[in-house]
Amino acid sequence: MTSREPLWRDLPEGSAHGLFGADDVFGTLNRQTSATVLEAIAAASTGRVFSLNLSLTEPDPPLFQRQMPRHRVFTTPRGNLDDVLDNFYPQSSSQWDGFLHVPDPELGFYNGLGRDRHGVHHWAERGIVGRGVVLDISEALWAAGGADAFSSKTSVGVGALEAAREASGVEYRRGDILLLRTGWVAWYRGLDVEQRREVQSTRMAPGIEGSAEMAEYLWDNGFIAVASDAPGVEALPSGPGSIHQRVLARLGMPLGEMWWLDDLAADCVADGRHDCLVVSSPLNIPGGVGSPANAIAIR
Repeated sequence: MTSREPLWRDLPEGSAHGLFGADDVFGTLNRQTSATVLEAIAAASTGRVFSLNLSLTEPDPPLFQRQMPRHRVFTTPRGNLDDVLDNFYPQSSSQWDGFLHVPDPELGFYNGLGRDRHGVHHWAERGIVGRGVVLDISEALWAAGGADAFSSKTSVGVGALEAAREASGVEYRRGDILLLRTGWVAWYRGLDVEQRREVQSTRMAPGIEGSAEMAEYLWDNGFIAVASDAPGVEALPSGPGSIHQRVLARLGMPLGEMWWLDDLAADCVADGRHDCLVVSSPLNIPGGVGSPANAIAIR
């Protein structure tokens, strides 16, 4: 692997397949190096810690035909208590999309590898660590969608991300993890039961646009991953040429969804610094399609 990859415009068909090696299962996580991790650690200067995970019971009801986990506690023969989770969907709450989640219709799964070659266990064995860059695009979404911004397919483009970055005063570095706060979780928590069921049935949500320009922006700025508090990172429902196809399947860039970013974003505004150390430990599920985020931010 070279220290720098080709620009997105120089990637054949916008695909990084083969770039990191014919057998590569890490994609842009290859940008995570000892140097980038040490730079990320330097972003932790106050000791404040923020969980980026929703409860396993959120959202309620679960989206995308997933179901609520059933938790029970049993007593062992020695009198100890232990947990059992039944009906557990690892991607039902704050989560990572692994490379098996969405294939590209033409190129298949990331790097052209079959189902037996991928799995979140690869990511789990090394962990995901980087400097998190926190951008708040909630106002841009409100401007684009108005009162229906969060209940419809409202999208924003590269211009909105650049405006948020400039307002924050942060500069990207290779190896960063982009954290996009849309405000969707806070909005969802304010809904009643019937309104939440409507969200479940319509499967619509705001996010970034699924354009080639957006894929170029994410690749050329050197991110190792992108995470959002929205259900799909991109506006849903997605279609052909989606971010999941362009970025997850073609570029090999992990996508994090439904992360809890409000507390972190508020702290960034309070001290005027919009970066942090992000540490995530995916579950070591052999052949796993996705995983709970298990992510924290340290500032």
